[in-house]
Amino acid sequence: MPARHAVAAGTILLAISAHAQLSLNPRVREVADFALAQQTPQGCIPDAPGALRANEDGAMARSLLAAAYAYRTTGRVAYRNAWRDGIKWLALAMERDGQWAGTWHHAHAAQTPHVALPTALDGGAQDTRGCSSAAALFLYHVALYTDLATDDSLAVACRPHVYAALDFLLEKNRGPNDLFYLGWVQPKGQDTWELCRRQRARDQADVLLGLWAGSFLTGQARCRLAASRLEQHIPQHLFHKREQAFATAIDEAGSLIPPVDDAESQFTQAYLAWVLGASRETEAALKWLEARMAPDGSFRKRKDDRAFVLPVAAYCLGAGRVGNRFNDIRKARTWLRDFAVTPKGGIREFIAPDAPVRNDLAGWVILAWLTPDPRPFSRLPTKP
Repeated sequence: MPARHAVAAGTILLAISAHAQLSLNPRVREVADFALAQQTPQGCIPDAPGALRANEDGAMARSLLAAAYAYRTTGRVAYRNAWRDGIKWLALAMERDGQWAGTWHHAHAAQTPHVALPTALDGGAQDTRGCSSAAALFLYHVALYTDLATDDSLAVACRPHVYAALDFLLEKNRGPNDLFYLGWVQPKGQDTWELCRRQRARDQADVLLGLWAGSFLTGQARCRLAASRLEQHIPQHLFHKREQAFATAIDEAGSLIPPVDDAESQFTQAYLAWVLGASRETEAALKWLEARMAPDGSFRKRKDDRAFVLPVAAYCLGAGRVGNRFNDIRKARTWLRDFAVTPKGGIREFIAPDAPVRNDLAGWVILAWLTPDPRPFSRLPTKP
């Protein structure tokens, strides 16, 4: 990407973000308040209102993005404190000893004592742990808090957790192609754990954020090198040439799973575009996605299809980084404002009267309205 185009894209991103912050601040507060009102005194946010589970598939880390960017937008100390308490809860839930140091179980009870809950990844396993996304997003939050809150104390307190998460990611979950495996599963009826060799595309974006964060927090060359290789190999290994879009995963047998017309495939295109920025592959991925955009700004083939919120929110992020798409971003944001938010400030998974409300979607929708840079880190924290 030529330098002048990169500067122009950055200027567009800043302009969109500034406009969004001025016009959407009340909605940001409304959505953040709904999710954070459910936070327990220990800092845990359940996956949904009244839910018994928390942080399944890294949901809480995404919920905390609502606190992070509500704080950045409004400066309210209550949001900063909720964000900090949530990160502390994640640090407390991390396994600290033995071969699983630096990891989490896939889900926990939403109330004290927040015990780990067995969670099947698919039909062939009874439990899951040590997922790449969970470690990466924890690192991302510690770095983001250090930068946006201009407070190094949390990074200092979490230093052992940061190094443990990085060690596990880089030593246990990285494949020979420099992409990262999903995590570890316990087969049905067994006490042993096996590496799930699926390499999910969305996880690679999470890990790239985490490696950037790890480099920021530790200054380690291994983080910079791993991030550089991952950034190069995502399009190399995951871009599906026939579909001209990103595959959703490389399966356990090493085959690409092509994108189809579902929410996961749609989300994947936009999320990778946001994290990777402008390139031939991300431009093609967004065009693949835009071919499926309905006139109202949602993504669905027919009027009676379910319109899911997550792809629309992710599209605002990806389109904000890749090219000049003011009209489509405005349309998508308006759809989120008018259809995704419940009267109380919750976010529906899809548009239907009986659709479940998910707290992690609060983070995604606030990100969509503000379109932040995925890598805002500007300085290194003070080392202990």
